Amino acid sequence: MINKKKNLGQNFLKNKKIIIKIIKYINPNKKDIFIEIGCGTGQLTKEIIKYNDNIIATEIDLNLIKKIKKYIIKKIKILNKNILYLNFKKIFKNKEKKIRIFGNIPYYISRKLIIKFIKNIKYIKDIFILIQKEFANCLIAKKNDKKYCKISILLQTYFNIKILYQVNKKYFFPKPKVDSTFIKLKPKKNNKIKFKILNHIINNCFIKKNRKLYNNIKNLIDIKKIKNFKIDINKRVRNISVKKFNYITKIYKYIKKIN
Repeated sequence: MINKKKNLGQNFLKNKKIIIKIIKYINPNKKDIFIEIGCGTGQLTKEIIKYNDNIIATEIDLNLIKKIKKYIIKKIKILNKNILYLNFKKIFKNKEKKIRIFGNIPYYISRKLIIKFIKNIKYIKDIFILIQKEFANCLIAKKNDKKYCKISILLQTYFNIKILYQVNKKYFFPKPKVDSTFIKLKPKKNNKIKFKILNHIINNCFIKKNRKLYNNIKNLIDIKKIKNFKIDINKRVRNISVKKFNYITKIYKYIKKIN
C-alpha cells in the first residue's frame, strides 16, 4: 500500500492506457538520456524502461524508492533528491547528448521548475510533463488574456509549447481537485535573450499588470530613449506580447551596454 504524503503534493497516475499513451508521445529511443521527475510509484518508469533504461529518476519520498526498487528490475539510477536541487551541469557536462525530461509534476514546484528548465536549457532536448490544467493555461496564455503573467512570457521566450492532451482528475490516486494537462516543451533555437534581464524587466512590469507600461518601466529605462525604439509605453502591461517584451529586453541591454 502506497501512503501519500500531503506535503509532497503526491497524486499518482493510475490509468495504464494513459501511461502507455504518454510513453508513445515521448517515443523513447535506446540512445536517449532521461531524467524522470518524481518517479513516485514507478508506473511511468516501468513502462519506459521497456524501451530505455538510461534513466536518472528523482524521488524525494524514500519510502517510495524502497518500494519501487523491489519491482523495477532494470538498473536505473534513483536519486533521493528534489529535482529543484539537481545539478544538471555536474551530471551532464560530459554527456554528448542532451537530456530528455518527463514526469508528473506537483503543483507546488511547477513555477520553480519552469525557471530551472530555462536556466538549464542548453542541456535539454525536450520535456514531457503532466501539470495542473490551470497552470498549463497560464503557460500558453497570450497578451490580453487574464491568465497572461510572468511565467507565460518566460516560458514562451525560451520554449515552444505543445498541449498534447487533457487528463481527467479521476485517473489519479488520491483524486486531486483539478484536471491535468500533458504538455511538450521544446527549446527554441538560437535564442539570445538574456534571462536575467528579461526576468528583471517583467518582475518590475508585472507588479501591477493593469498599469501602463510607462509607470512600471520608467525607473528601469530612460523613457526618452525607449521612445526612439517605437515602443508604445501607453499600453497596459497585460496587453504587451511576449515578442515585444523580448524586444524591450534587447533595448534595455543595448541602452545599459550589457554584454
